[in-house]
Amino acid sequence: MTVSQQFVSILIMMASGVLVGAVIDCLRVTIDAVSPKSFLKRFTIGIELVIWALLGALTFYILYIIKGGEWRLVDPIAQVSGILLYESMFQPVFRFLGKIVLYVVFKPIIFIFKFIISIIKRILLIIVRIILFILSPFRKLFGKWYSKFHSKFGKYIFKKS
Repeated sequence: MTVSQQFVSILIMMASGVLVGAVIDCLRVTIDAVSPKSFLKRFTIGIELVIWALLGALTFYILYIIKGGEWRLVDPIAQVSGILLYESMFQPVFRFLGKIVLYVVFKPIIFIFKFIISIIKRILLIIVRIILFILSPFRKLFGKWYSKFHSKFGKYIFKKS
């Protein structure tokens, strides 16, 4: 392996460290934003361990693609330096981009989803009110019949023990 190939592999491992830092930071910010009763909040440690394991497997896959599976001491050092580089320099940039994506992509989708749900609820409420309006004469008749039935037979059917 030439020096330029080693330099490129170190840069790739640093970039993977930056991405690992971004994924973990995004996960932690997301978990902090959910309600305390949420599934994510209750199993935070387990979820984070699974994500770390997946990121570790992805890192070894990157090593396999780039170097044919060769592992050197400089690789984890480069990745840890990439994580530290993310924490020191790129964290504000990634968080800013995350907020932009949140407000430009996800918030409108959530708004449209809630809007559609509210329309469906209102349509169902109108249908239920129409049905209740149509059945209101029968409710009045049933109410009169029930009161007569209860006054005659209620003390025998519903007696207290």
